[in-house]
Amino acid sequence: MRRLVKYYIISGRTVEEKRSWIPLGPTYRRPRGTRRAGASTLKKIKANERSCVLNLARTINCNFGVGDWFTALKYDDAHYPTGTATDPDQRREEEYQAAKAVLTKKFLPKLRKEYEKQTGKKLPAVWVTANWSPRHKHWSRIHHHIVLPNDALPIAEKIWKRFGGLGTVHPEPMTNEGDYTKVAQYMIDNVQGRPSGENKWSSCRGMLKPVITEPVEVSDVEDVQPLDGGIIKDVMHYQDEDGRTVSAYLRQTLPEKVKIRGGQIVMPKRRRRKSA
Repeated sequence: MRRLVKYYIISGRTVEEKRSWIPLGPTYRRPRGTRRAGASTLKKIKANERSCVLNLARTINCNFGVGDWFTALKYDDAHYPTGTATDPDQRREEEYQAAKAVLTKKFLPKLRKEYEKQTGKKLPAVWVTANWSPRHKHWSRIHHHIVLPNDALPIAEKIWKRFGGLGTVHPEPMTNEGDYTKVAQYMIDNVQGRPSGENKWSSCRGMLKPVITEPVEVSDVEDVQPLDGGIIKDVMHYQDEDGRTVSAYLRQTLPEKVKIRGGQIVMPKRRRRKSA
């Protein structure tokens, strides 16, 4: 037996609604067969990529907004972590690991320490080590993409000069959009060819996390509607082999963050349907 439920995932001003069927009680599952390396289907790979993007977007949505910075950290020729292997693939891997170590072992520890010293706050940041150009669909020089709060950028620019050289910090101000899924997608698209199971993105500890509401039983799987004041960003309906809708998804942004009162999430009302 199953029941149809809906629940919300709240990250900053972004609210996602999901509707799907869940079992009423314990269910028996057949033991999984032995997994074979490289046996994932293209459909499963795409689903994993989408999940990776959404998880990163939710972290960004919870912790950053207008006035913060989406920043590229690059290297000039003098500071570029050049590999020594003769094989191109091995050399790219050497460069990738060396650049990753520069970011996580040298730059970020100094940035965290100096940021806390100057502001009294823990540094929030998310980042990737990029090796691919989505525009040219080709391997690129190793670089990094990192999202930083407004007051961390001047500190980061000063520190990164030691590791990347002059003129290698390229910040872009974040908009007031509220949903930064496009930023997350771009960051993930800049990382290609990594081993299965390796995280494409990382973040500082102690950052805000999305809130998931308790599932509530509903009668219609397709009736996903925006909340009052919500601006729709994405709507998807998933169907089975017979063409029946089995789950639905809607992502929207609200003018303000969802409020929490007395430990309870205060959701805006759903927008009323317009009568014909």
